[in-house]
Amino acid sequence: MNASAPGNAERHRPLAARFVEAPHVAAPDKAEQRLGDWLSGLEPAQSAAIDALLDPPNAKKILLGIAEFSPYLFDLVGADAGRLIRILSRDPELHLGALIEETSHAVWSAAGETDVTHLLRRMKAEAALLIALCDIGGVWPVMRVTAALTDLAVASVQMALRFLLRQEAARGRIEPPDPERPEVGSGLIVLAMGKMGAGELNYSSDIDLIVFFDRNATSLVSDIEPQPFFVRVTQAMARLLQQRTGDGYVFRVDLCLRPDPASTQVAI
Repeated sequence: MNASAPGNAERHRPLAARFVEAPHVAAPDKAEQRLGDWLSGLEPAQSAAIDALLDPPNAKKILLGIAEFSPYLFDLVGADAGRLIRILSRDPELHLGALIEETSHAVWSAAGETDVTHLLRRMKAEAALLIALCDIGGVWPVMRVTAALTDLAVASVQMALRFLLRQEAARGRIEPPDPERPEVGSGLIVLAMGKMGAGELNYSSDIDLIVFFDRNATSLVSDIEPQPFFVRVTQAMARLLQQRTGDGYVFRVDLCLRPDPASTQVAI
């Protein structure tokens, strides 16, 4: 069966039951102790749920490998037991899609940038752990892994821009034809370049974007100057995605691939 296109029976199996391989653990006693120490500190119901999900042999081996070799992933595991339970107990394709959709709705209705910053980073953390587990466990081939990371980046950019344009509409600076999708007809064009443009992002990739705007955009209120407006929106989008907080960051944003970056604005 092609791992990138699971059949119906496979599609609804939880991730914990679908691992087909696991890393070799060089120091199993130390890894067992680290994993055990974390489990012993959880609420009994959470600990029992995770124990049950680790019953398939490869599932526990993968967590032991993460405990030994990947501090970043083990920090994601340790920070939120409920997140790990959700990931292991659901179909990864369906869960990733639902995670992006739910976050999109939450970002759209967020009260301010602080809430959006938290929501986007929480989505990134859960998606990063899910994708890495699918990768390490042989559930997804490498091209599905890079495509999933790219889908996450595309969704993150879209969510940030949609929220920012919604705010600008509320301030009376734009009058979008469709208030529910203020990006449509806004005059803003964002092109993904490099690995993102090719659908081949890896775990440490930044995202390369070129931003253009239409000077004759009909959504702008007549007294708003296009260039300062779209430059401000672009800078705010980059800040929402790459500013480091206690929750980390979403993606580093590189806007320097635009023509003559030394003498042009970030939106041209």
